[in-house]
Amino acid sequence: MPFLRCKPNGTRPTDAQVRAAAAAVNRGDIAAADKVCEDAGDYRQETVMRIFRYIDVEAP
Repeated sequence: MPFLRCKPNGTRPTDAQVRAAAAAVNRGDIAAADKVCEDAGDYRQETVMRIFRYIDVEAP
């Protein structure tokens, strides 16, 4: 099945990029998280879940 052999688009962000994006979201700026997720391509859903792991829900 050739569709199972296709290469995914995008790249997985590093842990540092994910933590920086989560820190930006904690400050109220979602642009950094949007950029990291946009660059992730096919890894977008995984990247969003990684960012959620570091978001402080108690932040103002």
